Amino acid sequence: MKSTIDKLKRVHYLKLEKGDDILESIVSYCKDNAVSSGAVLGIGAVCNPSLGYFDLDKKIYLQNDYDFNAEILNCSGNIAKNAETGDYMAHLHMLVGDQKGNTFGGHLLPGNKITVTGEFVIFETETTLTRALDDEFKLLLLNM
Repeated sequence: MKSTIDKLKRVHYLKLEKGDDILESIVSYCKDNAVSSGAVLGIGAVCNPSLGYFDLDKKIYLQNDYDFNAEILNCSGNIAKNAETGDYMAHLHMLVGDQKGNTFGGHLLPGNKITVTGEFVIFETETTLTRALDDEFKLLLLNM
């Protein structure tokens, strides 16, 4: 295990609106406001969620698409920068529920759009976290 202790710098409240792409909106906000690292929490509603599951054998994300309007029960993860390119990255997982209370979760993939509202909080930290390519998993993992 590796760890780091950091200090809270700022707290950002975001209201995503109908049609906003969750990942795109969060990364764009971070870039525009120089939020290089932090924790993300969110709730709201999304249409036709698309969630990923990482296949350890194939080293790829399998995509699970759902055809319904969903409640975002929880969306959480972190913000970091790509160690090689300096690009802002949001690594988020999302748990959604349907009208019968069934739940589905996984890695938040691009293209998930808000239907009613998305209420997100970013807890910005002072230290910039980075992600680097891991040789074993072929993923950009936290660099600590």
